[in-house]
Amino acid sequence: MRIRINFFAKPSEPEAEPSLISYLTGEFMNLEEARSIALADADKPTIMASSVIIESLDDLSLSERWTRDVGGWKSIDA
Repeated sequence: MRIRINFFAKPSEPEAEPSLISYLTGEFMNLEEARSIALADADKPTIMASSVIIESLDDLSLSERWTRDVGGWKSIDA
């Protein structure tokens, strides 16, 4: 499954759009594998993303958005 993972920085102002930090496109066994890798990478000190969007390039209708919450990561419909 071809998936693109987008990592975003925290917006500078409440109404501002988050800035893209980095992205990764690759082959994954399934969405669960991509999610696990994406959220682990987002927590790395070199990235420290505030949100992540995971999109399937094979099936454009598949998309997940995750935002950093006080207790970890929270899923939000993308």
